[in-house]
Order: sequence, then C-alpha cells, then structure tokens
Amino acid sequence: MFGLALLVVTQVTDPLAVVVDPIRPDQDILHYHLSVSVPDTGREIRGATTVTWRVAGGTGPLVLDFDDAFTVDSVRSGGRRLTRPARVRHGRMVIDRWGAPGDTLVATVFYHGTPADGLFIQDNVHGHRSAFADNWPNRAHHWFPGEDHPSDKATASFAVEVPSGWRAVANGRPAGVDTLVSGRTVWHWRTRVPIPVYTMVFGAGRMTTSPLASVGATSVTVWTFPEDSAFAVEGPFRRAPAMVDFYSRTVGSFPYAKLAHVESSTRFGGMENASAIFYAEGGYARRSMGESVVAHETAHQWFGDAVTEFDWHHLWLSEGFASYFGPLFFESVGETDRFRSMMRSARDRYLASDDVHRPVIDTAENDYLRLLNRNNYQKGAWMLHMLRGLVGDSAFFRGVRAYYERGKHGTALTADLLAAMEATSGRSLRWFFDQWLTRPGYPELRVSSAFDHDTRRVTVRVEQVQPDAWGTFRIRVPVALRFPDGWKRVPVSFTGRDRVASAVVAANGPPLEIQVDPGETLLLRVAR
Repeated sequence: MFGLALLVVTQVTDPLAVVVDPIRPDQDILHYHLSVSVPDTGREIRGATTVTWRVAGGTGPLVLDFDDAFTVDSVRSGGRRLTRPARVRHGRMVIDRWGAPGDTLVATVFYHGTPADGLFIQDNVHGHRSAFADNWPNRAHHWFPGEDHPSDKATASFAVEVPSGWRAVANGRPAGVDTLVSGRTVWHWRTRVPIPVYTMVFGAGRMTTSPLASVGATSVTVWTFPEDSAFAVEGPFRRAPAMVDFYSRTVGSFPYAKLAHVESSTRFGGMENASAIFYAEGGYARRSMGESVVAHETAHQWFGDAVTEFDWHHLWLSEGFASYFGPLFFESVGETDRFRSMMRSARDRYLASDDVHRPVIDTAENDYLRLLNRNNYQKGAWMLHMLRGLVGDSAFFRGVRAYYERGKHGTALTADLLAAMEATSGRSLRWFFDQWLTRPGYPELRVSSAFDHDTRRVTVRVEQVQPDAWGTFRIRVPVALRFPDGWKRVPVSFTGRDRVASAVVAANGPPLEIQVDPGETLLLRVAR
C-alpha cells in the first residue's frame, strides 16, 4: 500500500480491541538517531535524523510525520544523496527509498528551522535559557521527522549539541560527551529497548545532577536547575528509589537502564518520558511539588512507556494505571488513609465532570488532547480498583504482572488486559470491562428501608436512578445499617437488567442510619 495510512475500525466485532487511529502497516521503524544542535541565541535548530526501518509490506516509500515549516536540506540513503530527497506536504514527508518486503533500509534527513511546538527553547523560571522537548501526544514531528504515533515503537539514540556550560539529558544510558573547539558540547545518549515516539526527548540547560539510591542496577537521579536542587532531593524525590523498588516487586523489573527525574520548562505538570521524566518547573519554584506526581509518573515507566497503548483511544491503559498505581505506593508503605483520600478525590473529580456522559474508550473523540480527561485518569483508576475488589488481590496482581510481561517493550489494547485478568482469575470478565469502559456514566442509587413489625425484618430497597442513556449496572452494593445495638451489613445485588434490588435484615426496629458502600469500594453516587 506504499506506506499510506490505514484506518482500522474493529469496533463492531470487539469494542475492547477497537483501533481508530491512522497507522502505516507497510513500514516498521526500528531505530531513530536524533542529532540536534541547539543555538546560542534564537530558536532555529539544525537537525539530522537517521531512520532505520524494515519494509513490512509493499515496496516503499518511507512516510514520516514532519512539520512543513522546516527546510529539508538533503536526504541521504545507501551512501548517496537522493536526487528526489523528500516531499513534505500537509505534515507528511515522503522519502523515495524503495525496497522489498523484509528489507531493512536507512535514510538520514538533514534539516533546519524553528520548532512551532514540541521543542521549547526559552528562558526557564529563573531567567536562564534552556531547551526541552515535549512530544505528547503527536507533537514530536514539530522538531524531528518520525512516525508520530504510539503503535510503532523504536530504539533511539541522541547527539545533542548545546552551548558551553550546558548539560543535556535524554532517554537511555549516557554514551559520552564531546567538547568542540568552540567550547560547545555534544551529549550522547542511547536506549537499547524500543520506546514510543511521544517519549523520545532531551532536556538541556544549566543543570545540577543529584544521585539518589540505586535500585538494583537502576540508577535514580534528579536533574534540576541549580537554584532548586536542595528542595528536590529533600522534598518530593526523597522516596523516589522506594517507588521504583515497589513497582519492580509488584509489576515486574524496571524496564530501562536508568531513571532521571528532570526539572523542565515545558507544557505539562509531569511527563513520563521513558527513563527521563520531565516535571514542570513551577512546582519547584513555588516549593509546592509533592510526592504524588512522582509516584504517578514513575508508575508510567511500566504503564504507558514499557507497555504502550496501541491506539490513543485506549489511553486509559496508560493514565488509568498511573492514576491507580500512584496511590498504591502510599498504601504499600502503610499510608492507607492517604491512599483512600487519593481515591476519594479521584472519584469526586470524576463525578463532578462532564466526562461522565462519554465512555472511557471514546472512539468518537479525535482531539487527542481532549482524551486527557477524567475518564482516562480517574474513572480508569477506579475501574482497576473495582476490578481488584472483584477478583481479589492475588488474581489482580498476577493479572497485572502477566499483562506487563506479555506487553513489555511492545503495545497493548484493552482486550489484552481482559485476557490476562480472565486467565489469572479463572472468571469471565467481559461484562465488567464492557460496563465500565465502553459505556458512559456510573450507578446513581436511591436507598430506602421499611420495617415490618410482624416479621421483625427491615427491607432495604436500592434503585438505580441514573439517566436511561447510561443503562443499568451489574453491581453488588454493600449496605450498612445502624441499629441501637450496633451495625449490620448486607449486600444488595443487581444483575445488570433491573433497576431495583432489595435485601432483608433481621432487626427489632427500623435502622437509625443507612450507609451505602461504607468502605468506598465502588464508583457510584447516592442520590439525596
């Protein structure tokens, strides 16, 4: 198909494996080498991106995403300069380098220009010049040519030339520093495992590196502007190595050669770039940054980075996991109240949002930035919390580990998580995944009770009163009733077909108080 984008829609057959993003099935990019020169003044960069790819089908050419604003100086491949170097139009670059299925080809694009997005060269919060890449979701093409989509992961190496006195950090291991006659330096980094393009970044400026405790063979460091180094090490990153240790024991071995926590001057509060997490500088300057964002972004190294959603519409596999496994760290160290508070906050934020009217896997949403919503974060976290409660801790964490091991350094869809969880729990969970991920809303319950003097019983009646468009939910709701002599608990079960369910409790009189889901185990609202 000559590398043209293919739109795959499998929603009719399996909504948990739906793919609606454009992909290019004829090419498989294996490696990027990104050579970038950051200027002493101004914002214009010079770059050379070498792409190694396998011809997966057809015969070529290579199609990459690239901003039209850049000037392509030349393209070289096979030891020669191509006479028809590249055609860049509407954000697409076509390189006339042809091959047969199975061939591995290499091409280098030399270019210059000023990034409109994706790479920020500007003064940092302390007034000093810096440069930081910020690719999510598909903004990498604003500073280098590549396949700007999570489905095609690749290894990467970097040669970042920066002004004298600067340091540069990127994905993977350090691979040396060259000092030029001019005094400028070239910092080399390389990752030997594939990562998604949206996490291929570098950061550069006048920075200080503070080593933290290593976890096994993984070095954990903090990169900050010099003014903020003491705060970072003594404050939000104090337990950063413990977080790596917890996720390594709970999920699987740390997937990368190192983990650098980097203060940055970019768009997002935290960005989970593989092995080089970027955090917004404002939280450092205000001394307001906390541990919760560190736990969230660290969890992303396993979920989102090592196991990457194949399609943006399965973003909850990244953000929902990080939003749940972030709080899980605090539960693991005995801070149960903090865990519960974080989950309660996630629930309340979701219930207060307009996102409740859309499903988590929202195939109708094509603005990727709008997918950064409370469905993919907070509802995704609660889906995992309820799944854990449904199947039990043992099956849940075994399922998570199996899902991670099968998808490590690759991609996944929601159907892959379902398969892992069904295998470890021995239960059919399709209804649960469909209910919470492919439908909008949540259960809204109205509760009443009636005491029968003759039978000495209390009947608890629970009705689902959420909008009809959300359907009815299959749930088992814990209800606690307080009597003069203490509390009694009873489950009220819905089959998913009926809006009303009830349960009976023996009692000597009507309850003094009724609490629905007192342990806060379900994502629901009680109607007042």
